Amino acid sequence: MPAPILGVDTGGTFTDLVLAGDGEERVHKLPSTPADPGQAVAEGARVLDALNARTRVVHGTTVGLNALLTGRVARAALVTNRGFADLIEIGRQTRPDIYDLSPQRPAPLVARELRFTVDERVWPAADDPTRLERIATASDEDLAKLVRRIRRAGPESIAVCLLHSYADPADERRVADALAPLGLPVTCSAELLPEHREFERFETALVNAALAPVVASYLERLAAALAPARLSLLSSRGGLLSAERAAAEPVRIVLSGPAGGVVGAVEAARDAGFARLVALDMGGTSTDVAFAATAPLAADEARASTDLPEVAGHPIGVPCLDLHTVGCGGGSIARVDGGGGLAVGPESAGADPGPVCYGKSDEPTVTDAHVQLGHVAGGRFLGGALELDRDAVARAFEDLGRRLGTDADRAAGAVLDAARAAMRRAVSVMTLERGQDPRRLPLVAFGGAGGLHAAALAASLQMPGALVPRHPGALSAWGMTRAVASADRAATVLESLERWPATRRRKQLRSLVADARAELAASGARGATDVELEVDLRYEGQAYELRLTDAARLTARFHDAHEQLYGYRLPERGVELVCLRVRVSIRGGRSEADTARPRRRPAPTAATIGQRRAWFGRWVRTPVLDRATLAPGHRIDGPALVEEFSGTTIVPPGWGALVVRGGHLSLEPAG
Repeated sequence: MPAPILGVDTGGTFTDLVLAGDGEERVHKLPSTPADPGQAVAEGARVLDALNARTRVVHGTTVGLNALLTGRVARAALVTNRGFADLIEIGRQTRPDIYDLSPQRPAPLVARELRFTVDERVWPAADDPTRLERIATASDEDLAKLVRRIRRAGPESIAVCLLHSYADPADERRVADALAPLGLPVTCSAELLPEHREFERFETALVNAALAPVVASYLERLAAALAPARLSLLSSRGGLLSAERAAAEPVRIVLSGPAGGVVGAVEAARDAGFARLVALDMGGTSTDVAFAATAPLAADEARASTDLPEVAGHPIGVPCLDLHTVGCGGGSIARVDGGGGLAVGPESAGADPGPVCYGKSDEPTVTDAHVQLGHVAGGRFLGGALELDRDAVARAFEDLGRRLGTDADRAAGAVLDAARAAMRRAVSVMTLERGQDPRRLPLVAFGGAGGLHAAALAASLQMPGALVPRHPGALSAWGMTRAVASADRAATVLESLERWPATRRRKQLRSLVADARAELAASGARGATDVELEVDLRYEGQAYELRLTDAARLTARFHDAHEQLYGYRLPERGVELVCLRVRVSIRGGRSEADTARPRRRPAPTAATIGQRRAWFGRWVRTPVLDRATLAPGHRIDGPALVEEFSGTTIVPPGWGALVVRGGHLSLEPAG
């Protein structure tokens, strides 16, 4: 019998836990404990009786993310080549927003007095650019002096970042070995990210060094609190990492919370039979949107390289899921701006005071708009643990309506329209700006508020439908129970593709696969594996590249993909092989029962637990259904409101809902 898995997602307001095992799933939510996030994790594990040697805990944490956002990171030192101490401030000399008249640069992670240089330098040889020519080497005495200077400076961690170390990491390792007597965590940039583009590699290493003491301390306390259960972390790419690896390389888990939601969305889409999807996670403060797939790139597909994700202005170069975040969530505040127009967000009511319906505020939010329009009510809201103050909501929207020159109901409807416009723009970023047509993609909407907007967003973008997964308010934690161990490897090439025929590429790729499998074996991961082989290609002279599966007709496929994405090809221009990439994942199993197609039938009468007035452009008497009573194959005709512990799903008039395999709710226009 498989060991039980406890998925844990720590948010700013709630900590969500899903225990999967013995053929059932149990969901628990409790208030987060920001002073020590592990306290809520351990308490939730005790409630679910998961503190035993059989249980494997998979955790998505925001400890590293919050440390970066607040600047509460460790005091890190940088060791780099002589003359390059300011590279981390010079950066790419780009402006994130060219129309911002007063741009604010993020403060460097390392103060100038903690930047140290060594007389160490190599560069590509003039007669053979694939060979490094040594220009200068630091002596043992130079390294001894470096150690003394760093000891006097008193940092808590160190990042060693040398030019061209992606091609030969030996010099970084030699410096790190010399620093070992200091007893501090040392990050070597080429071991963390063996790729070209030194600014991004340096920044990634510095983020890791700044977070290492913070995250390691947290994970050490958490592992002790959860013992004898075994602790793993979810990476920002959506794979599993051992707690030891996450403590040493915390930059890999900075975005682990949002990644859990995407993993869950992909699993739900796979249950429903979708190959590609747009995942939308609407929480209390923000909404995360991602384009995702249930399978690797096909041989005839390509993916454009995108800007690296940034946290607090610092690029993260290790593998991450491609996410776009907008400041629009259930707690986003609606107000009248200086021009007399309606504005929604990015300011949020948060958990305290929260929306008006919580009884502590008079500023209406997106959640309050749903209460005003009858979409959300008390009773099953968070299991009845929170009563909603409808009278206070009505007063807030009467006031907002007066200032906008309309009535309370239309003011609430306008708030929802504004919020959905912001989310619609985010979906466009992750589809149209990535070369994907949203009209061919289903929307997988989750988070506490995802089901309230799923159908409306899908309709406005002409998407074929929407999917609201089971346990939408705890999908990130559920996704963590479905995650598998994985390992990524990359090797920078930067040579003409003509010099790298298929036989040479495959030899190098096999070596990378062997390294990745060795990493998985060392972490204790066992089982059959899936292997993805990819290459980054570009025309000679270009700055960014396309990613394709390594397969036959690579040059021709690159020309075709470039024309498809950008509208032109340059057949006379040489093609450069930039990087080879592999990903090895433990294969997840799926039973025959999981793949059976459920028989369609109307939802049982007992599923309807009442009716209430709800606004769909006009007031409509709408049936309310209990999602817990629905099973795969049950069909619902709109209008309807489907309620559960962690959220409500709107089925508008003219739409229908079908419970598909896995218990997820598929929404489609009728007919």
